[in-house]
Amino acid sequence: MWRIAIVDDDFQVLRGLRRIIPWEEMDAEFAGEAIDGEQGLELVRREEPDIVITDLYMPGISGIEMIEKLRGEGYQGRFVILSGYTDFEYARQAIRLGVEDYVNKPITVGQIRDILFRVINRLEEMYLEKMERNELLQFVQHYERQIPRDQLASLLNGSIHASSAELKLPLPESHWTDRDQMVVVLELVRTDRVANISAADWHLFRFAMSNVTNEVLEQEWKESDFVWLFGPYSAVVLHIARDEQAATARSRVESLTGTLIRNMMQYLGLEVRAGAGTRITSWTELKASADEAFQALEPASGHSHGVECVRNVARLMQAGQTEEIWEQIRRYISRQEAAGSGGDLKVFYKVLATEMWTLIQYAAQQAGKPVGEAEEDIQAAQAETVMSQADLYAYLQAKLKLTGMRKEPAIGRKHKAAVDFMISYIHEHYAEDLTLDDLAGRLFISKNYLNQLFKKVTGETFMNYVIRVRLEKAKALLLEGNHLIYEVAERVGYQNVPYFSTLFKKYCGMNPSDVLKK
Repeated sequence: MWRIAIVDDDFQVLRGLRRIIPWEEMDAEFAGEAIDGEQGLELVRREEPDIVITDLYMPGISGIEMIEKLRGEGYQGRFVILSGYTDFEYARQAIRLGVEDYVNKPITVGQIRDILFRVINRLEEMYLEKMERNELLQFVQHYERQIPRDQLASLLNGSIHASSAELKLPLPESHWTDRDQMVVVLELVRTDRVANISAADWHLFRFAMSNVTNEVLEQEWKESDFVWLFGPYSAVVLHIARDEQAATARSRVESLTGTLIRNMMQYLGLEVRAGAGTRITSWTELKASADEAFQALEPASGHSHGVECVRNVARLMQAGQTEEIWEQIRRYISRQEAAGSGGDLKVFYKVLATEMWTLIQYAAQQAGKPVGEAEEDIQAAQAETVMSQADLYAYLQAKLKLTGMRKEPAIGRKHKAAVDFMISYIHEHYAEDLTLDDLAGRLFISKNYLNQLFKKVTGETFMNYVIRVRLEKAKALLLEGNHLIYEVAERVGYQNVPYFSTLFKKYCGMNPSDVLKK
């Protein structure tokens, strides 16, 4: 809403302008009035209106002097001068001070309406340009910050070498040159909670786990870098002062991993394992420390072979060697079965199906191969249908057809960064009125193409993802038991409580009141 102030020593003019300005039509509101230049200065400084309508000749200081003082103080609002006299010198000064219009009294309803609409249109254009510049700058900064983290993940995965000229590590540089490092790998354990996880759910888990991890690191180890590697694996690179004793550092690492494991279970209900690599004196040995961290993740489980599987499958995808890809997949599945499929075999194979598809998707991404899913493909191959080894192989065969065999362009780094920006924006602004049009404008990408990109990366449409994020947050708020249903609905962006309840039941399988009873 635009705010308009009026400065004039004639009370009839003040009352007349307030009456004839079409406030509602212009989406404007009255910001106050003053009867001379001195009062006008105080009014504008206090209220900071967008537009000031001012007389020229007034007791004390003139309208031009008032404008001059305000411009000198950095005031960026717009001025419209109303004067009962024609004075070329004042008009010239008004132009120099950037006054929007200079009009002789008396003024008609049509004139003031046209002038104000013209000024408001200019303000809207100015604010739009400013917003676009700011949003573009935010996107570029986000993209520039993400590149070093992506490259750090690639270094730990082994898909980029430490000697690569293109390698850029997260700042500050002194963390890498003046300190030792140690890699800690975190693994999201296969449990019933993650048995049927979709791509969209996986992004939710990743975001939540990233938040918890970063909060713990902020408290316990600020000199660190957290990155996602692939599938259920993430890593923390710990920067250690060179003079810190080995026993002290080891004790701090144990405290950190213990806190991470406890917090993941307490706040997210997720079971996480942690493995630490050797302390190294040069960042060029990061991959070796990461490999040791993988080996430390309960060696008997066979999970350390995930990195090897991804690397090999990515390499074979690039070479188009389909049979060899299947050999790698069979080998990985055999290791997982040998590691222990005790308990409910149906759950074991169902969870393994989700994990394998995540690994394959990551390998495809590393190989620069697209992964697209048509609706019929999604219906044909769902992880919840997997209950045996035979089902698992049938599921993966159907899924593999969706990888690099398709003649589609791969998602470029810029577009991947755009989707990352969207995901982050959704999680920060889920309670607001989010639209794809708005984000498309912020990212300078067409709405339809952006929706396609988003679905390709997350597996879900933009709007479905927004709903899912809102309802996950709503569920968490209801479980706290501190809010009424209508309060929770409003907190996650829904003013219509019946509509919120309908959505909640559809996506969560129960009414909000049922969650409250728990």
